[in-house]
Amino acid sequence: MFYNEWILSNDEYDHDRRQSRNALFTIGNGYLGIRGFFEEDEVTLESNGGIYMAGVTGRGTYDAWEGKSGELCNMPNIFRVSLRCGGERVDGFSSISDFKQTLNMQKASYSRQYIWTTSQGSRIEVAFERFAGAADIPKIGQRIIVKALDPVDLSLSALLDSNVTNLNADSFATPRPVQPGRNHFVKRNVKTSSLSVILDDPDSTVLYFAQQATAKVNGNPVAKKDFISDNACGAIYDCSLKAGDILTVEKVIYVASSLDDDVDAAQAVAGFLSGDVGFEQEFRAHCTAWLSAWETANIKIDTDTNDDAALRYNIFELLCVCPRHTDRVGIGARGLTGEMYEGCIFWDNEIFVLPFFQYTNPQVVRKQLTFRYHTLDAARRHAKRNWFEGAMYPWQVNNKGIEQTPYECGAFYAIHIVADIAFAVCRYWEVTGDDEFMVSYGTEILYETARFWRSRCDFSELDGKYHIRAVRGPNEYDVYVNNNAYTNYMAANNLRSVKQVFDNLSGSHPKEIERLMNKLGATRQEIDLFNEIADKIIIPYDEKKGLILEDDTYTQRRSLDLKRAKPTGQRIIDSTMPYEALPLYQVTKQADTVLLCCLYPNDFTQQQKKNVYFYYEPRTAHDSSLSYAPHAILSSQIGLKEEAYGYFEKSAYLDISDRQLNTISGLHFANFGGTWQAVFHGFCGISDDHGKVSIKPSLPDKWNRVTLNCFMYGSVLQITIDKSSVVVHKKKSGPNPLIVRIEGGDYLVGGEPLRVTLGERL
Repeated sequence: MFYNEWILSNDEYDHDRRQSRNALFTIGNGYLGIRGFFEEDEVTLESNGGIYMAGVTGRGTYDAWEGKSGELCNMPNIFRVSLRCGGERVDGFSSISDFKQTLNMQKASYSRQYIWTTSQGSRIEVAFERFAGAADIPKIGQRIIVKALDPVDLSLSALLDSNVTNLNADSFATPRPVQPGRNHFVKRNVKTSSLSVILDDPDSTVLYFAQQATAKVNGNPVAKKDFISDNACGAIYDCSLKAGDILTVEKVIYVASSLDDDVDAAQAVAGFLSGDVGFEQEFRAHCTAWLSAWETANIKIDTDTNDDAALRYNIFELLCVCPRHTDRVGIGARGLTGEMYEGCIFWDNEIFVLPFFQYTNPQVVRKQLTFRYHTLDAARRHAKRNWFEGAMYPWQVNNKGIEQTPYECGAFYAIHIVADIAFAVCRYWEVTGDDEFMVSYGTEILYETARFWRSRCDFSELDGKYHIRAVRGPNEYDVYVNNNAYTNYMAANNLRSVKQVFDNLSGSHPKEIERLMNKLGATRQEIDLFNEIADKIIIPYDEKKGLILEDDTYTQRRSLDLKRAKPTGQRIIDSTMPYEALPLYQVTKQADTVLLCCLYPNDFTQQQKKNVYFYYEPRTAHDSSLSYAPHAILSSQIGLKEEAYGYFEKSAYLDISDRQLNTISGLHFANFGGTWQAVFHGFCGISDDHGKVSIKPSLPDKWNRVTLNCFMYGSVLQITIDKSSVVVHKKKSGPNPLIVRIEGGDYLVGGEPLRVTLGERL
């Protein structure tokens, strides 16, 4: 793999690793994600491509808690190319040389090129390029360039093809094949330049696809022949090329769905086909939109390593998956890059992904939290179904907020997601001051989730404390425990947040708050009870050791030799030990109490954070992609620079190096968000601290300088950190004065850049 500032490329053609690299080279625009598959494959399972639309699912394969599950649906292959040279088919099994595939992160485009030699010795140079429109998201671009190195007869078909199945990539087989999956299309309507399909989902969702294509040889138009079959449509171009001649085929594809907000999809397709569009025009607009996105999202690292490009790749994929166009879909654990977890949304979104957008594009966070509001009624039903009150957000949900976890997977106990969503609501409000969101959506989420915790906590007469029993915290190697510290601490803050919000908004928005209290049947007595419970929730703590306990019994269990349990680096449960045996041992699957310290960096002393790290780090298996980044953050905050950088490397390169051996099933978006947090919160030490911006940097030895932009309290800041100083430049002023706290000193940031010289500790 090759890196430079904006480029990720590969020049090794390895058929066995193609599907993993297809995921790695995914592009997208939040409306759909497009894996880096080969356009010209026709007869193998790889010909299914890999294109996914946000919120579009077909019928699933297992029974979830509330009826049949759904799965992310593989779309028709809108990039299908049939290329024949002298009658011979060009495909992924052909004899090729000079292979290269490239992801241009600045322009958000994917390209691939190679030289193919026919059995008769004739050679052609083939290049493909594609983009997913950022300026106009229904429009997708494709360009194919074929240069004749010898005289050849060519036939190129540019098609829309619905003859696909889901990839069904198996993450647990070795080597990782692509097995035939389900075709979710129950009906097709194919025309000359467009096709539509009806899905097998409960809503009979309709998807629409249309294309406008042109072809030229050396700038001169080539006549086309229309192609249409039961499954596909498109254009065929036949031509004879002399050595040096170049055939260029350009397509603009329009994608629409009956799920689209306020759009008549059929009319939109008709309007597209009757209009005048071109690849270059759309690509220029697309590039302009991406340049704008990078202005705030980009982080520049001055280093001799590949870390700058690797971090940028993590950020790039976060931008690709971001559904800016709607508040009706969430961001799934694997985004729109693969089918693992069926496209479902977990707690990953609020805790790992949204902080990136919180500080780079807060409107995305608003939409994602509004999505959670739209599913609040489903959370209420889920609570009632389980004999609780309020809103119990399910563990693994589709875009209707319905639990999709298989029965046997313990979702009933993994309730910290309820407080995770409340945490994200509070953090968004604190940083943005968006009272309108809180009045319309956020306060209701907080109140109903607090009601859930009120009904889920048990009061003990023995110690006068509230306990939360039978839960599973972030450590998923515990089937269930009592009083997981992470869960209890988050729940307590969820309960406290209600009074804080009502006290604040009652003064500024009295009518709206009164209306909301009437809607919810809320009372001040109930709010006071929330606070009383919060103050009495037990947080397991060993006073002698100064240690936050992961749960009531963690430190009483057997020790586990992790080197013996993980001899090959595989997950414990994949190599040596059954899942059922793990609760006997002091073993943590991923950051748990460590993560708690990362989320509340100002609530714990340095010594407490050190105690947590040094106790739990040796007992953590890191058998989840969610583990490396929190360890990078906490180790950085307690001064372990070498350890922090080591964990950052594992996080930043996780998918690039296929560290988990399951990139084939989709990219790890929580890890992408965690990588960004490792830089922002960890190495740069930036956090929001009760209305102030706190900066406590600790750069890795291999880095000279970091420059980034962020939104803070309504202002847009550019922050540059090097070994000796911090420079803060307010690029856009918010409504209130901005105070920055650096090395214990408070500074007012005005119109001129603020420069603070750092002490020797950095």
